[in-house]
Amino acid sequence: MDDEPTLSFEDSQRGPADTPPTHASWGEFRLLERVGQGGFGEVYRAWDPRLEREVALKLLLPASVTGEDEYRALLREARALASLQHPNIVHVYGIDRHDGRVGFWTDFVRGKTLSALIRGQGPFGGREAALIGLDVARALSAVHRTGILHRDIKPENVMREEGGRILLMDFGLSTLPQRQGNLSGSPNYMAPELFQGSAATVAADIYAMGVLLYYLVTGEHPVKVSQRPFAEAVAAIGERRPLIDLRPDLPESFLRTVNVATEIDPAKRFGSAGQLAAALAESLGTSLPADLSAPTPKRKRIRTWIWEAGIAAAVLAAALVFAVWTGTIHRWMHPGAAGVPAGTPANTYDDYLKAQDLMQRAYKDSNITAAAQGFQQVLQQDPSFALAAAGLGNAWFLQYRNSKDPKLLDQARAEEMKALQMDPNLAPPYVTLARMAAMQGQTSLARQQVQKAIVIDPHSAEAYGALAEIDLADGRTPDAITAVERALDLAPNDWRWPVRLGNIYFHSVKLDEAAAEFQKGAELDPENTFAYYDLGVTRIQLGQFDEARKDFEKVLAIQPDPDAYTALGTVFELQGNYGEAVNMDRKAIALRSGDYQVWGNLGSAYLWGGQHDQSMQAYRKAIELAEAERAKSPDDTSLLVQLGDYYASTGQAGPSEVLLRKALALSPDDPDIEYRAGETYEILRQRAKAIPLIARALAQGYHAAEFQRSPELASLRADPTFQTALSQAKAQNASAKSNPPQ
Repeated sequence: MDDEPTLSFEDSQRGPADTPPTHASWGEFRLLERVGQGGFGEVYRAWDPRLEREVALKLLLPASVTGEDEYRALLREARALASLQHPNIVHVYGIDRHDGRVGFWTDFVRGKTLSALIRGQGPFGGREAALIGLDVARALSAVHRTGILHRDIKPENVMREEGGRILLMDFGLSTLPQRQGNLSGSPNYMAPELFQGSAATVAADIYAMGVLLYYLVTGEHPVKVSQRPFAEAVAAIGERRPLIDLRPDLPESFLRTVNVATEIDPAKRFGSAGQLAAALAESLGTSLPADLSAPTPKRKRIRTWIWEAGIAAAVLAAALVFAVWTGTIHRWMHPGAAGVPAGTPANTYDDYLKAQDLMQRAYKDSNITAAAQGFQQVLQQDPSFALAAAGLGNAWFLQYRNSKDPKLLDQARAEEMKALQMDPNLAPPYVTLARMAAMQGQTSLARQQVQKAIVIDPHSAEAYGALAEIDLADGRTPDAITAVERALDLAPNDWRWPVRLGNIYFHSVKLDEAAAEFQKGAELDPENTFAYYDLGVTRIQLGQFDEARKDFEKVLAIQPDPDAYTALGTVFELQGNYGEAVNMDRKAIALRSGDYQVWGNLGSAYLWGGQHDQSMQAYRKAIELAEAERAKSPDDTSLLVQLGDYYASTGQAGPSEVLLRKALALSPDDPDIEYRAGETYEILRQRAKAIPLIARALAQGYHAAEFQRSPELASLRADPTFQTALSQAKAQNASAKSNPPQ
């Protein structure tokens, strides 16, 4: 019986599954059906009345445990296993004696064993076999550290549950006298020293792992010994067929891993399951510590994209925020107009205009700094110049977005409030305050403030641009497009509005249209780093990596830019050049050390480059900075989902899941949030949750290039359950478009 919907059993002699139980109960447990039987006992699907849930109950035959010493030894082993909290191990809940039989109960797992999968679909590819082997090796490493040997690793004892998680099963019998014998286990997976009378060791489990990997990619065993006389079996092990003869297409690193694991001499095998896991990770293009006391979490996407509300934050936030001060501003530029004190000297007015012109070109950080200094100079000359105060607040807000220094945010807000105290009939301060609120997830407040700006100045393109940002954050994409089109009507030659429209197209996964709009923005202002950056990001998603690299290099030719360095790191990481990705991320950190996103990106690059310790340090720094940001913006869904990823990447499942649930509750239909949450659930080995989220996001057009190139999603991509879910999601999405709600 290989495809039972629960734990497999340790004996290769199996009875029929899904048969009525021979007894109605065992202790308090109600026996629902027998799903496996063998030489040591039976496995039942049972009902636990205390916790009101189904469990897998393994009942040993009465003769299996004959004395108190044996039971105590079994109890010690069950306690050790119960202490293990590993995502690739079926959790043991308890052990007891009733009716003369010892039993223990675990999670009831629905899925198929690896043997059943191979029988149904044929051998696995090398990459998927390595991913499966990596999960099993991690689980085995954790088991060995408790002092327990598995003794019967084989495809029947490894299951892929319905959600895609790989589970190592069949623990709890290694202490029994029957299992202490030299010939315990399944002959085709037994190490040669066991046939020669040696006791089972870690090396014997490693050998079985090597045979398992061989079987996963061939559907055969290196040598069949189960049907041979004892002497022939011992001799046959040395005549195994090399794996390369059957699968010459496999990577050399994978072939070498199998050969080392199945060495005849135990001393030549991997010294631990952790070393085997590290070798498998290397064959996948990354690396792990040589010994694993706990599972090293898989990385999510290649890196953390710098999106907020589903669009490029570095571009959108900066472009939208500084937009307060261009376009319609010159309608106020005369003494006595709103915000300009009567009797303002000409030289003060000229200084103000110079600062304003610098804000028009705020895509250069040096221009923002110079503008802030210019506004301060104006205010020194005339402290009642309200528009200068508003301009200074805006400049400080932009500097905050670049540096994440909270003092700048406080100073920016104070200047905007000072401007309104001087003149409550100014639109620009309300627009900047609205963007501050939107950045912190307070979209209701942001909408109120931007509406005040529109009432004060119905011809403000900047106000409509801010409204578009808020609409997009609230998921009102059609309204956002309308608002940007209004801004275009009011200021048709302003490069910001095609860039803004391109961002909305990007958010809507209309990548070709987005690229065209970004190109227009670059043509309107050839020094516009925002347009080049956005164009490069879009080309990454279109798979045009060389063109994207050129766009980011144009940005860096104009000025050092942390976002451009981060984006270049993304390109290098997608192309497998992790060392250069690390270099780019470190350059980004040198320019913006207080940004949690750049630290998270560095963690990703280190992890894929095989530098685990450095990766964990970078992620911990990202968590520290992101938590400080969350205190100020508790409902920012982009921040929440990214922070959830950082916690998952450092093995902290509890806080990660809390953050993911909140992000999904706040943005239930955002494909960007769904996709990133799905990837993080895959890190957490919760594929049942990952599959529908990623499928829905892709069906809505989420960037397929990122999905197809994500190494840790290779197993999910090949999972038939995912393929079915993706097909269903695409059909539902097509149906919704053709039959919109009335």
